[in-house]
Amino acid sequence: MHARTAGTCSVAAGQRNWHDAPSLSRVTTVRFLTPLLLVLVLMMARQPALAAEPVGGDVAVVRVQTRDKAVIADLALRHSHLLIADEKGVVVFEADAEELSELRARGLHVEVDESATAARRAMTSTLGGPKAGIVNFPCYRTVAETHARFDALRTQYPQLVSILDIGDSWERASGATGGGEDLRVIKLTNAGTAGTKPKVFVMTGLHAREYTPVEVSLRLAEWLLESYGRDAEATWLLDHQELHLLVQSNPDGRKRAEQGSDWRKNTNANYCPTGRRGADLNRNFPFEWGGHGGSSGDACRDTYRGPLTISEPETRAVVDYVRNQFPDVRGPLATDAAPATTSCLFFDLHSYSSLVLWPWGYTNQVPPNGPALETLGRRFAWFNRYVPKQSVGLYVTDGTTVDFAYGELGVAAYTFELGNQFFESCSAFEARVFPDNFAALRYALRVARAPYLLPAGPEARDLTISPDLALIGEAITAAGTLDDTRFNQDQGGTQPSHAVSSGSVYAGTAPWQNGSVALPASASDGAFDEPVESVSTTIPGGSLAVGRHLVYLRGSDASGASGPVAAAFADVRSPAEVGTVTGRVRNARTQAPVEADIRASGYTSRSGADGTYTRRLPAGTHDFEITAVDFEPLDIASVDAPGGATVVRDFELYPLCDVLAENAEATAAGWTLAAPWGIVNGNASHASRFLTESPAGNYANNVNTSLTSPTIDLTGYESPILSFESRCDTEAGFDFGIVEVRTTATGAWTEVHRCDNLPQWQTVRVEASALAGAAQAQIRFRFTSDGSVVRDGWSIDNILLKSGGATCRASAPGTVFSNGFE
Repeated sequence: MHARTAGTCSVAAGQRNWHDAPSLSRVTTVRFLTPLLLVLVLMMARQPALAAEPVGGDVAVVRVQTRDKAVIADLALRHSHLLIADEKGVVVFEADAEELSELRARGLHVEVDESATAARRAMTSTLGGPKAGIVNFPCYRTVAETHARFDALRTQYPQLVSILDIGDSWERASGATGGGEDLRVIKLTNAGTAGTKPKVFVMTGLHAREYTPVEVSLRLAEWLLESYGRDAEATWLLDHQELHLLVQSNPDGRKRAEQGSDWRKNTNANYCPTGRRGADLNRNFPFEWGGHGGSSGDACRDTYRGPLTISEPETRAVVDYVRNQFPDVRGPLATDAAPATTSCLFFDLHSYSSLVLWPWGYTNQVPPNGPALETLGRRFAWFNRYVPKQSVGLYVTDGTTVDFAYGELGVAAYTFELGNQFFESCSAFEARVFPDNFAALRYALRVARAPYLLPAGPEARDLTISPDLALIGEAITAAGTLDDTRFNQDQGGTQPSHAVSSGSVYAGTAPWQNGSVALPASASDGAFDEPVESVSTTIPGGSLAVGRHLVYLRGSDASGASGPVAAAFADVRSPAEVGTVTGRVRNARTQAPVEADIRASGYTSRSGADGTYTRRLPAGTHDFEITAVDFEPLDIASVDAPGGATVVRDFELYPLCDVLAENAEATAAGWTLAAPWGIVNGNASHASRFLTESPAGNYANNVNTSLTSPTIDLTGYESPILSFESRCDTEAGFDFGIVEVRTTATGAWTEVHRCDNLPQWQTVRVEASALAGAAQAQIRFRFTSDGSVVRDGWSIDNILLKSGGATCRASAPGTVFSNGFE
C-alpha cells in the first residue's frame, strides 16, 4: 500500500591456455525482465477496441487459462508461438476464426483480448505507409532494401565484406512466377589478416513475420564496418574473427509479411491447398526431425515440418553452408560432449517473448555441454535482460536450427526471442530491442574463440589508455575493470561469481597470437579479492613503435577461468606529428565552467570542474563535437592542430531552456488528471509531494488511465529532453507505466518510455526529439494493468522538459560567435 502522507570452428590446435590470464570488473546493478514482457505490449495503445472476434483469415490475440502441460504442448503445435505466463496460468497467442472455434469446441477457457487485438490490427494496417522500409514500420528494411544494402557495403568496404550465394528460396528453385530470391550470406572479416579465425553464424528472418531480428543483424553488420579503424572492439573483432550473416533466411515469406500479413512459413505451394501453404523452416532441420511432438504433420498448420527432413531448399542451403563452416566435433552418442576448447557460435534470432534459449528443444534432458551453454546463455541474458532457459522449457520443438547446429556439429548454439510482438513498433525497437540485443551479440563475438570456457571467467571492460596519443618514449597507463558478476540468475540460476585473481595487459599483440607478452596489472585497491576489480598497469616508454596499436586487457578468477578481452587504441607518434588543443568550456549565458565531452577525429577528452581541457591530436585539422548534459551540442569544423604546437580554443555551450516544469507541490495547473490520478504528500522514501495513478493505495485491475500535460509550443526548439523522477512498483511484464508524446492536439500518441517492476525512486531521462518544432506538443503518462496482481503503482515527480534551438537561444543571448568560438 502507499505510505501517503515508488577460426575454424573446432578444437583449437595449439590454443593458448585460457586459464592463464586475468580479468577486471565493476559491479553494475540491472533488473532482469520476466519472460512475459509481452502482455501486452500489444496493448501499447489501449485504443478503443475494434470488433475483436476474427472473421475469415483475420487474426485476434487470445488468452487461454490453463496450466496443463499437455494442453500447452498441443497449443504450441497448433499455434506456433505462445507466450506462457506460468505464474498466472495464462497462455497468450494469435488465432483466426477457425482456430478460435476449435479452442471453444474443446471446452477451453478462452477469451479474445480486445485491446491487444485492436492494437495489432492498427499496427498491421497497410494504409498510408512510408516509402522506405516495411509499410508502417520504416525502421525495418525490406528484402530488396536489405540486399541493396549488402551490395553497397561490399562496394564501400571491399577489404572487409564478401557476399556468398548459398542457395535459392522455394520460389526461385521451383521457377515460380516472380522469380524468388537467392539466399545471401554477408561475410565480414579483414581479408588482410591471416590465421585461423573463429566464426559466428547468425541467421534471421526464418519466420517471415518476425521483423526485428533481420534489422538487428543488419545493424550489427553496419556497426562493425562503420566502426572499423575507429572503435577498438570493432577493429579487433574483424581482424581476428569472421561473422557470417544470413539476414533474410526466408525471403519469399518475408516479402509476403512485408505487406502486413501474418506469414510465418516459406511459400511452398505444394502443401495445404486451402491457402495456408508452406513449411515451417524451423521444424525442417535434420537433427531429431519429427517424432517428439514438437512439430506438426498437418500441412495446414503453422508448425508443419514438411514431408521429409531438409525437404525445403531454404533449409538445405543453410544445412550445407553450416556443415561446410563448422566441422563436426561432437561424437555420435547423445551423451557425447563437444570438447571444451571448441570455438565458434551459431545463432538463430526470432521474435518474440524476451528469451535466451539453448538446446535441447526436443527433450528435457540436459545436453552434454549443458552447464557451459547455460553459463553463456545467462551472460547473454544479463545484457538483453531476457529470461534464460533451455529451449524445451518453453515448449517442445523438434527439427530446429539450434538443435541441429549443436546436436550434429557440437557448436554452441542459441536462439534469442526478441522483444514483445511480431510487429514490434519502431519506438520499442529503437529504445530497447536493438540496443539490448546489440550489447548481447557484441559479447557473443568477444567469446567466440572459446564459448564453452570464456564466459566462466571475468569480463574485461572499460579499458582506457592514457595518454591515448603518446609521444615516442612516453610511458602509457592502461586501466580497466574485470567483472565476474554479470549473470542473469533468473529461473533458478546459480552461476557463481569468483574473486578476480589476476589481470594482464597485452600491448600490440593479442593474447592468443604468437609473441604476445603479458604485462601484469595491479588491483587498484591493493588486492585481488573481490569479483569486481579495477586494475591498471604501465606500458613502458619505447615498448611500442610509432603507429597505432591495439591494447588488450584480460583477467582470470579464483576458479582458474579466464574471460573475454577488452581493447583500446594506443597511438605513438613523434612530437612533430602531434598538435595540442587546449582551452575552456563555459556556459554561454553565465560564463560558468561546464564539464563536457570533447570529441575530435575519434579522440575524446573531458573538461574538468573548472571547464578546462587538453587534447592531443594528430597534426592537421579536425572537426570538434562538444556535448554536456542539459546543454545544446556544439559542432565546430576544421580546428587547426599544428604539429609540435599548442593552440587555445575556448568553447561556449548554450544551456537548454525549461519549457515545461511540474513539481506537484501545488495543483498541477493545466494538466489533465484522469481518475484516479492525484497528488499525494511525501513519505519516508520521497519527501516532497508527487503524482500517482493510485492515491488511495494499490492500483486496481484492468486500469488504463492517463496524466496529460498542457499543450506546449516548441516552435523553434530543438532536441527536447524529458526528465522526471519515477517509482514504478508494478507486476513485471503485465502492468506498465508508459510515457507517450504527440505533436498535435488530436494526433496519435508515440511511446518513448516504459517501466515496470522498478520499486525504487530513480531519475529518468528520455529523448523526445519527435516534439522538436511542434506548436502543439503534449506529453502523456499512461498507466495500464491487467486482471490479476496489483501493487503500489506508478509515482512521478519533478517533471521537466528542456529544449534548445533558436527560440531558446534568443530568450537569453550569450556571447558565442557564429563559428562557435568566443
